[in-house]
Amino acid sequence: MSVLINIQNATVKQLGKTVFEGLYFGWDEGQHWAVVGQSGALLTAFLETILGRTLVTHGLVERPFTKTFQRQKSLVGEINSFRDLISVVSQQYSFRNKSNLQNFYYQQRFNAMESEETATVFDYLNEVEVKVPGPWDIQSVLDIMRLNDLKEKSLIKLSNGETRRLAIASALIKNPKILLMDQPLTGLDVQSRMDFGDILKEIVQAGVHVMMTTHSNEIPDSITHVAVIGDKKIKKVIEFNDFNDIEPFKYYENGFEYQLLSGLLKVKENSEFKVIVDLKDVTVQYGDQRILDNVNWTIMPGEKWALKGNNGAGKSTLLSLVLGENPQAYANDIWLFDKKRGTGESIWDIKKQIGFVAPELSRFFPPNQTCLKVVLSGLFDTMGLFKKVGYEQEKLAKDWLELFGLENTSGLPLKQVSLENQRFVLLARAMIKSPCLLILDEAAQGMDEIQRKLFRKTIDQVCSIIPVAMIYVSHYEEDIPACVDKVLRLSKGRVV
Repeated sequence: MSVLINIQNATVKQLGKTVFEGLYFGWDEGQHWAVVGQSGALLTAFLETILGRTLVTHGLVERPFTKTFQRQKSLVGEINSFRDLISVVSQQYSFRNKSNLQNFYYQQRFNAMESEETATVFDYLNEVEVKVPGPWDIQSVLDIMRLNDLKEKSLIKLSNGETRRLAIASALIKNPKILLMDQPLTGLDVQSRMDFGDILKEIVQAGVHVMMTTHSNEIPDSITHVAVIGDKKIKKVIEFNDFNDIEPFKYYENGFEYQLLSGLLKVKENSEFKVIVDLKDVTVQYGDQRILDNVNWTIMPGEKWALKGNNGAGKSTLLSLVLGENPQAYANDIWLFDKKRGTGESIWDIKKQIGFVAPELSRFFPPNQTCLKVVLSGLFDTMGLFKKVGYEQEKLAKDWLELFGLENTSGLPLKQVSLENQRFVLLARAMIKSPCLLILDEAAQGMDEIQRKLFRKTIDQVCSIIPVAMIYVSHYEEDIPACVDKVLRLSKGRVV
């Protein structure tokens, strides 16, 4: 049995910080791995180490499976790398428009004219650089990832789950020997997560070796081995057939300091609205495609709603109407905070009442925006801080970061902190103005298992302190806070 990856007694650093010490790992031909653990940042760092994107200061990391390929390429004078045989599906992805500029803004996906500036799914796959010949081509990846119906769709209009499937398709089309996937089930609805097992089986049968970080209760049948990471090393290697949910994951967190949180949250003056949201027979259509179909929904002050539906059901479009982002709001009978849309209120009047968290928001901040500036931007409802702030405002933002144990990220660019910490930074940004309506759209996405429980507990704490109305979107029933007691479910744009 030939060895693919060999790691011996490695000390590994990332961004100047030691992430692994005494790391041992062996990956043999025919093995397919799930990597689990309490720290999502550490799981990602392990994939980065296999990919050669961390600094190994002691020990060794070998990739014997690439030697023949690299020797052949070198003999004919072709530039090559072991990475030519490895594809990665990251949790962070970005798309560019047809001018090859990544200058999208969040509202752009809802503007039919401007979304035409974005490449389609087919365009995007057609532009992927393929260095290794093999069985995967555009049609085969469209087929396996169930993307045929989406191939003419603009990238910026894809739902979170659709984007995830496209990311896997673009990794496969490179014909890798090894496919690394960081939390590939994140953002997928229940049916899509079930389908993923069948997709993975086809990928494995085609000769691709798979490693995925995942939650301990979401390991597909095609996986043969499980690596448990903790304490800066692999603590345990288990054959999948012998794997049970591991005791350290059965963990319950009490939440953050209640008194400090209470001091940061303020009940707004002049915010006694009679109705928070009232949608009456709302219909949204792009061309021949009806996204929302006669939707009625009323949210009263203090109500806590779960918004449910499969990927592509219309949830994001519905939220865009509530957030004031969608221009089709003016063609519908929509009331927000006691005012009818189109009767003179500005989008800023709407936004100042709403706190919003979604994982894709982090992609739209300028690269130089520090975590402190991102939190402060919540006071002005802008994607970044572009004005001077006072001492009290800056202290408030720092107090929110301190509450979440993130004071050391204050001066770091948002994109440099781990995904789970990005989520708490965005939550601080949403809560700094003590909103009347809190919208959390897959807000715990990318967090490890402990962080997800902590996030849910935090939302329950917030809702026990201030009478905020809430819309919570998640494909994971266990992520929905206990305070949520109402459900709106969408299917193909209709309320069911």
